[in-house]
Amino acid sequence: MIALGLRLVVSGGREAITRLVVLAVAVGLGVGLLLTAVAATNAVSAWNGRNAWLWTGTAWVPPGPATGVAPLWWHPSGDNFDGQTIDRFDVAATGTSSPVPPGMPRDPGPGQYYASPALAALLRGAPASQLADRYPGHLAGVIEDAALPSPNSLIIIVGRTLAQLAQTPNTVRVTSIATTVPGNAGSEQSEVNPHGLAYMPSNGGAPASASDLILSVVALAILAPVLIFIATATRLSAARREQRFAAMRLAGATRKQVSVLAATESTTAGILGVAVGFGIFFLLRTPVAGIPFIGTPFFPGDLSLSLLDVLVVAIGVPLAAAVAARLALHRVRISPLGVTRRATPKPPRAWRTVPLLAGLAELGFWAVRGHPASISGQVQAFVSSFALIIVGLFIAGPWLTMAAARVMARWTSRADTLIAARRLADDPRAAFRAVSGLVLALFISTVAVVAITTQTAKDPTRFGSVTESHVLTDQVSASKQVAQNIGPGSNGGTAGPGPAAPAAPLTAQLSGIPGVKGVLVVRADPGLTIPARFHDLGVSQYGPPTPIAAGVVSCAQLATVPVLGRCPAGATAAAFPADGFNGPLGYTSTDFAAFTWPAASLRGAPLDSLGVDAIDVQTDGGTPAVEQARTLLENTHAYPGITTPSTIADLVAQDNSQNSDYQQLANVVILISLPIAGCTLAAGIAAGLADRKRPFSLLRLTGARLATLRRVVALEGAVPLLAVAAVAIGTGFAASAEYASVAQHYPMVAPGAAYYLITAGGILVSLGIIAATFPLLARITGPEVARNE
Repeated sequence: MIALGLRLVVSGGREAITRLVVLAVAVGLGVGLLLTAVAATNAVSAWNGRNAWLWTGTAWVPPGPATGVAPLWWHPSGDNFDGQTIDRFDVAATGTSSPVPPGMPRDPGPGQYYASPALAALLRGAPASQLADRYPGHLAGVIEDAALPSPNSLIIIVGRTLAQLAQTPNTVRVTSIATTVPGNAGSEQSEVNPHGLAYMPSNGGAPASASDLILSVVALAILAPVLIFIATATRLSAARREQRFAAMRLAGATRKQVSVLAATESTTAGILGVAVGFGIFFLLRTPVAGIPFIGTPFFPGDLSLSLLDVLVVAIGVPLAAAVAARLALHRVRISPLGVTRRATPKPPRAWRTVPLLAGLAELGFWAVRGHPASISGQVQAFVSSFALIIVGLFIAGPWLTMAAARVMARWTSRADTLIAARRLADDPRAAFRAVSGLVLALFISTVAVVAITTQTAKDPTRFGSVTESHVLTDQVSASKQVAQNIGPGSNGGTAGPGPAAPAAPLTAQLSGIPGVKGVLVVRADPGLTIPARFHDLGVSQYGPPTPIAAGVVSCAQLATVPVLGRCPAGATAAAFPADGFNGPLGYTSTDFAAFTWPAASLRGAPLDSLGVDAIDVQTDGGTPAVEQARTLLENTHAYPGITTPSTIADLVAQDNSQNSDYQQLANVVILISLPIAGCTLAAGIAAGLADRKRPFSLLRLTGARLATLRRVVALEGAVPLLAVAAVAIGTGFAASAEYASVAQHYPMVAPGAAYYLITAGGILVSLGIIAATFPLLARITGPEVARNE
């Protein structure tokens, strides 16, 4: 029978070959997307693992063995260039057994540095005064790709002497290089390494448990529409096949023989589709790797498949196709006359809404009780809840379709509407199957957009006018902030103000840079604060107004930086925020150009006798001016900064980096799920027309106009689409509200107009796909289709 089935597949005439090709292409497209989605999740795991070593020496990583290894003095810091973030590590090995960061043959010596390929290219292309002069010595080699999270990673490891790092704050001694992203990364305190640094890499990945949560949700959001599309593709021409196999039963074929023939045909199409799918995957691999799913692109090799992934797809898809074919022929196996008579199946019952309600109830349970403390518990809780909701939507869809059809039939007397309602009520499962992918895509999009909107509203966002964004702030002192500078000799403590020294030489050098308009040196004055009434921070999320730690500035210098405010009339010095805009004032919307700072008394002490808190430089905003000034500030040994000189734009990007990555991930999920849903809809509508061409042809022979049949097709597609889409969107908002309460600890925030425009556009495109089938309707409903075979 298998040989006969293969012969029928390839020798069944033009119709059989066409059916096989269509099935193989449709299944292949679905398999290609499925493999790409699986490989993308593997790529995220690989990316996350290569971020691990960047956490070396931080407060969230164990320090390593205490003996047997020569310590490596390790000074992590950040840097910026033209809006891009650079991870910089200054190191000094104390012996041949000192640990070596990955991707390098050895630790760099004094006067040497290793850089990532992307940064090495920047060093060659940018003027030395804007970038290369920040790093003493010469390029000894490039860091290998195996140690880089992404092809565009900007990382540099600079060799220093022990004496240099001994005098540099934020330096620790490490005896091992981190191999995993710490599970408690980002917490304010760590019991693992109390002598580590509070420094965090610019893009350090996520703990394995947290990445499991993210990948589980993303995989669920992407794989569900793909699997629905594959299932829809395997059912193409199902009704036509039923008729052929029913004819075989009437000619004497047994149920077992018909099942084997159907399984052979579907398995052949599935095997060909798998082969096509692997080809599509390898074609998509390189372009997909360049898509910044999480803010950065992947290496093409990261989009890999494990042996288990290959076996599951290669065996599972043909097997699933065979099972689907067997289940689709249940009426043929019972009686071949069941196909001809087209007996109406039992209508779906209201119990189908139970899984959907159960998923929402589970999320509600966690909202009342509180989510599990562990990340693994959250994975189980949230993934199971959303999986139950997604499955519930798919199960409840036919019942909702039937309910909408009955309402439509009750309130109309038009022939086309009554025909559409009768057909929908007759087989709501088939009607919903065509739109199920889009319905799930709308639910996924709603949850993703609302979650990101809520998270963005929850997290603080820096403000600042366009002119203020051109100011470069170099924070020198940490005396008024939380302890974060740990030197190699003290294992703790805070860095006080910079040394008291004349600032005229530095000011002159900065002022000599083309594009620099003014320089403001903020001098330290312990105990000086600015009253809360002098700013609008009292209306922000930080609660009641609080005084701001302040330093003292010269009114003559402040006049050269007018965007930062002015002094009172007649004053020679004024109180000014000690940390520039790298603190609370970075979150206020005040326009400081028209702001008058309170006068300050020097109490007889010369301004140059005070230490330095911060240095602010106003530029024209051009890259040459900003980067030359940044390079000069970083190389100034008289005032070693504790943070990288940053503009308002840099601080905004740093604060919003995680939310931006999540937004990018949500955009990718939406952009993937919606086209897949559109393919599912097109396949479902085309399959429905092919299966119903004989009934439609008979209707035309009895006098029905082609316009009437078009309205029937439109209603059969639009009614379940709009009815179940409304439920899916409403469910998405309900699930998002519960998730916001449980996991985000913040009231749900409604998305902006873009979400509604995208949703409306997706529905309109779907209706357009339905309308695009109208020309096909005219060709397949001719009188010759109604003949008896």
